[in-house]
Amino acid sequence: MSKDKKLKTGGKLIHPSSRKAKQISRLECHAGRVVKKRQNTKAKNNNLRDRVQWFKDQLNETQLHLSKQQVHELVQRYLQRFQDELEQIELKNQIGQRQKTPQYASRKALIESTINAEKHEYETHGFEVPELTRPDAVKVLRTWDGSVRFMPRLKLCLIKQNNSTSNKNDAADDDQIVSIDNENESMESDVE
Repeated sequence: MSKDKKLKTGGKLIHPSSRKAKQISRLECHAGRVVKKRQNTKAKNNNLRDRVQWFKDQLNETQLHLSKQQVHELVQRYLQRFQDELEQIELKNQIGQRQKTPQYASRKALIESTINAEKHEYETHGFEVPELTRPDAVKVLRTWDGSVRFMPRLKLCLIKQNNSTSNKNDAADDDQIVSIDNENESMESDVE
């Protein structure tokens, strides 16, 4: 700040280089960081809620649990969920060849970046999904009402894509499904 500008708090002018001005600046920066962190956490929890809700909607009423192969197939279907919308965008762009810029370009870019990020997550460190291989976890998932507040009750697991080139000596890698204990996480502060 330049020396000619003065902050005004409580009717008093404060010099911009004073300790009080620096204190006010620190408080404002802290408040901004807290708000940004809350927004990021809320967005992350909402994305996870949407993912878990999709998996809940895909379950049949008669199935008590799924095999590991069925869970992998379900994840593959989840990764393909935007294909219809991408095809519709391509059809609309083919019809309007005279336009210089394609329609829905930003939506298409957003979908493609989401698909790439999710595929990368599935192929590398694992994709977080509800635990569908255990009957007790499926029962809890069926009773879940869809709110972020009750998500810590759900059992989640990381599922990783099977790679045929993986090392056969690594026994933990063959399982490809790792349970996550989320009892320590608290999502109550980010209620919808």
